[in-house]
Amino acid sequence: MRLDALTPAHVRSAIDLYLRHAYPPGTGGRPRITSADFAGHETISSALEAMDRLRATDVEGCRRYSLQVGNHRYPFMKLVVQEYLVNGEYFFAVDTHDELDVRPNHPDYDAFQELKTHNRRLKLEVESAWRSAGLPTLDDLRSLCEELVGSESEDRNGLSILLVEDDVAVAFALRTWLRAKGYAVELAHTGERTLERLREGPLPDLVILDFELPGLDGESVLGALRGDPRTAAVCVLMATASKIDLARLAQVNGVLHKPYPRELLFATLRQMLSGREPALSGSGR
Repeated sequence: MRLDALTPAHVRSAIDLYLRHAYPPGTGGRPRITSADFAGHETISSALEAMDRLRATDVEGCRRYSLQVGNHRYPFMKLVVQEYLVNGEYFFAVDTHDELDVRPNHPDYDAFQELKTHNRRLKLEVESAWRSAGLPTLDDLRSLCEELVGSESEDRNGLSILLVEDDVAVAFALRTWLRAKGYAVELAHTGERTLERLREGPLPDLVILDFELPGLDGESVLGALRGDPRTAAVCVLMATASKIDLARLAQVNGVLHKPYPRELLFATLRQMLSGREPALSGSGR
């Protein structure tokens, strides 16, 4: 949704629907923010400025505003209003914000994995409720990209990309743009599937790897790739919305901070793949 069409009423509606799912009756817990906190805002600019803003992404061309609303089991989950891929278009999303470095040998590892599963399920419920209410979500981003992509098509370059992204709407939107730019694109939505794909077939020229994945996360996938002689040299571009210590990602070839405009993605790919001969031929899936 264009910024001039977005209103404080949209924000209040998004908060109400979020709270209905995140704090159902009888579960306990109190949200730190409700729609009443936004009752005094008459313009969308005023409402957005009342949120936390990840200003680091502004340099890259996309703005991201968030509210730490939590849920009845986890206080750090966020409601997000952000631009993504297409400048000037804003979408509501839920950020589970649960990418803590809890290793398998930690006594709370299993409990934390179960919590992450709960948070992801809740994210999907809230975003589905927003779609049903006519609020702009990343599903609209996918449709928008399909409408705009014709004007930016380029000849096939023969280079292949494995796109690892658990948000299906974002994955299809990205695939649309990448194919228009001439790349052969395969999709994987989990870390486990990513490793299976790289074991079973020709290696892609580049992997765009989401840091936040259900189950086996991007950091674990990266470690597995670098630990296998066959995949150790695969070019990896890590995408993350988390504030993480980049020293943990020392083995990647590049990092993109979400949300990012498509122009930055394309420029990064051109730089990383400059002079590279195609690793495989054939159509993307």
